[in-house]
Amino acid sequence: NALLYFFHLSLSIFPSGLQRFLTDKTYFKAKLYGIFVRPIKLYFNADLRQVWLKDMVAEGKKKHMLSEADANTIIEQLDEPFIQKYLKSLAVHVCTIPITQVVSVLIALIYVLSHPEMPRTQAWGIGVGIIALFQVIPVSPGSLVRGLYVIFLVLKEKNLRDYNIAVFLSFFKYVGYLAFPIQMTYRYPALARFMAGHWATEVVHVIPVFGEKGALLEHWVFDLFYNWPLTIRRQMKERREQRKLIPSRFWHIPLILAFTAMIFLLLDLIHIYRQEELQNIRTIWWAACIFPFISGSLLDLGYGGLTFSKRIGISVFTGILLAIISTLMSSYLGFQENIYIEMSWRIFIMGLFTTLGSLSTEILLGENV
Repeated sequence: NALLYFFHLSLSIFPSGLQRFLTDKTYFKAKLYGIFVRPIKLYFNADLRQVWLKDMVAEGKKKHMLSEADANTIIEQLDEPFIQKYLKSLAVHVCTIPITQVVSVLIALIYVLSHPEMPRTQAWGIGVGIIALFQVIPVSPGSLVRGLYVIFLVLKEKNLRDYNIAVFLSFFKYVGYLAFPIQMTYRYPALARFMAGHWATEVVHVIPVFGEKGALLEHWVFDLFYNWPLTIRRQMKERREQRKLIPSRFWHIPLILAFTAMIFLLLDLIHIYRQEELQNIRTIWWAACIFPFISGSLLDLGYGGLTFSKRIGISVFTGILLAIISTLMSSYLGFQENIYIEMSWRIFIMGLFTTLGSLSTEILLGENV
């Protein structure tokens, strides 16, 4: 059939997986089931989660990623409650896979449809660019949902220790899928080694050349998201013991808060002078990310002997307080838009980046207190 031939020919420019997805009905249905249905079933069905892990173990043995002894150890631990909790969280991570793709396509379509005056080629070109941008940004809608879920678990269980690595990694695109495999290291080293290797392998396979079995990139990813977090864990444990001998410090918190708030006040005044109107979070998004991040880092450096959980908690609170103060200052200067919506966005963005600044500093401190 000539029509069918030219249809397949037109799709030959796409990667083989996408081409098969668009042309193979059975493969198309299986992929959609795996993306949208299976993760939800995994979340609610403990037996299915066990089968899922057993299938991964069998695949790991086949690919020589697991020794017979490690495979037996993992199978013996399947019924432990902590394993089920981590597998359930991993299922949530799998559920977040399509979120970024759906959001990026919707935003691209909205842009194209909302610009009818633009030439169609240019509009669709920008739409494709929007979709491509979502693939490379470090924090995406899917990874954001993933990170917020981990924070929800920390607050619900009042337990940061069992999520101290996942709470940071989960916010980042692609590498966030390794968050819970790495987090398992403390209790289940054999399972953690296997799952980190398994998910690292799956992630780098999206890169056509370097994602082959045994490729250097695969080993680099495994080292970066398995060995390095273990080093960080060891350093944090050593710092925790050293900090017991150092008094906690709080005097720097109001100084950093006031200084950062003054930066936003200065930005408002500059914008009033130039534009004769006040700017909202959409126009100062870069400042709302950069300055709270720096503030979070400076806060962490000054806490002294304060414990890790209190450091993060105070940083979150300071970021939220900064957002409220900066919004009230803008309101006092004559901000005209809905102040509650503006404050909500600032609380979200400034609170998040203050926390990330504090967490990043903790990770990069190395052997220092």
